[in-house]
Amino acid sequence: MSDELIITIMGHVDNVLLAVGIYYSLASIEHYMDAYFTNYKASPQVLACISGCLANTISDGAGFLVTGSWEWALWVMLGCLSGMLVIPVLEYINNKKVR
Repeated sequence: MSDELIITIMGHVDNVLLAVGIYYSLASIEHYMDAYFTNYKASPQVLACISGCLANTISDGAGFLVTGSWEWALWVMLGCLSGMLVIPVLEYINNKKVR
């Protein structure tokens, strides 16, 4: 399979899953946040960041998996998840400014 075709397939699968994931994930993320973090009410910004990042992680990984690039899928998903570490930092900074 040519590199161009692999990248095209990956991009197609990535964006289809990303669109579906973001479209349907906000409500489910809010449900889990409310269930497991009873003392913390997440802001819409945090929920949007979490759902968008998780949807992106899954769609990027799946995009590479369907092309047979297992190692790339693993590394891109780890990179996506590690990028989410900025969310609590941003929330901390935002809460510190409000006070």
